[in-house]
Amino acid sequence: MPSDRSASDRSLSEPRATAGVAVGIFAKAPLPGRVKTRLAPALGEEGAARLYAAFLADTLAAHPDATVFYAAAVDEAWIRARHPHRRLAPQVGADLGERMRAALAALGPGPAVVIGSDLPTLPRSRVADAARALAGGADVALGPASDGGYYLLAARRPLPSLAGVRFSTRHALADTLRALEGLSVAHLAPWYDVDVPEDLRLLRAHLALDPAAAPATHSALFDPDTSGE
Repeated sequence: MPSDRSASDRSLSEPRATAGVAVGIFAKAPLPGRVKTRLAPALGEEGAARLYAAFLADTLAAHPDATVFYAAAVDEAWIRARHPHRRLAPQVGADLGERMRAALAALGPGPAVVIGSDLPTLPRSRVADAARALAGGADVALGPASDGGYYLLAARRPLPSLAGVRFSTRHALADTLRALEGLSVAHLAPWYDVDVPEDLRLLRAHLALDPAAAPATHSALFDPDTSGE
């Protein structure tokens, strides 16, 4: 972990190391019953929380300069205790669309990217791809996910309202594109997130071939007795 000043001493608008774009990660504390609840039928609430802890560890390791946007006070306390040098900020807004818009604004001025913490295998190059798209003139960059949503949202100026977007459904990407009508939108290569038990099959297959893509998640899946928080 790099040696940073405390979060309270740092501005969200400081330069970032990832291709000149500010990066934000949405995260929660990996507490049973609060995270990855749709994985609980396959893993149980404790197992789903342990796997999410690994997701979060891999995501933070991949983006050491990112700001973590926490959902609630319990999340702030858990993350700050384990990552005391990480920049933290609250998620602000009544729904996911408002929270993403607010996070992008907090990360600015300038190009910014937000991702979730259920994408442990997401290549860092996708953030660089988004940065290049914005530098090339796109107003927005979206990373389509395999479930009809999207794994990344990037913008170089304030976004219009995303009210009416049906998040966490197969309509999320299409609804967002309608909300962004009139803006130049770049589409990144698709990727997958891990929300439901069916997604675990792809994740296991991926990490069986490439454990280094997400080391903590690989340990949690294939050697759970040795995986930590």
